Amino acid sequence: MGKLIDPQRSRKAKEAREERARRILQAAHVAFTRHPYSEVDLDAIGREAGVKQGQANFAFRSREELFMHVLRARLNEWYELLEGRFSGEHPPATKDETADAIARSLAEMPDLTKVLGGLHTALELHEDGMEVHRFYHYLRTRLLELADLVQRQVEGVHQWDAFDALYRGLVVAAAVHPLHRPVGNLAVDLVTEDHQVFALDLEDEVSRAVRASLGR
Repeated sequence: MGKLIDPQRSRKAKEAREERARRILQAAHVAFTRHPYSEVDLDAIGREAGVKQGQANFAFRSREELFMHVLRARLNEWYELLEGRFSGEHPPATKDETADAIARSLAEMPDLTKVLGGLHTALELHEDGMEVHRFYHYLRTRLLELADLVQRQVEGVHQWDAFDALYRGLVVAAAVHPLHRPVGNLAVDLVTEDHQVFALDLEDEVSRAVRASLGR
């Protein structure tokens, strides 16, 4: 009697599933950084990934789950960037330098600030309350780790002020992103009387908000 389960066949099936998931995640990264959250759906991501219809839904339960994967990846890149700068050879040493370093890091990552704009909508629509809870736990844990690093490097900065500064920086960057380089109908709506497009400087706005937290 032959084996009921063929190990080689099972291994190949697992590898195929992992490859599909990888392609779907790659397509999701592109979709969420190029389009508003409301315009992205699983079927479109699946087509971009080159998988059969319905396989994106099979690999990931919802658009919200995919979004959280993308956002976590972008946030991890940001954390690593700041960890490198605050633990490097010449880390920021004053509150002003710290505010500028945080603001500059976010200005250098437009994909992150773009994706952040869809966070609250994704959390509101997410059907898995435990996944939302895990995301906030992850966000809080990583921000506290960064805040602890800031506190050790910058004299006179309390960990919770640093935490507030980092969190506020993320929120302000997400809000300012559409007004940093407005395009499409938004740009048309923001044309001033002298035919200039009104825009905000993301780095300046974030730096100002972060300074308010660190200066208390």
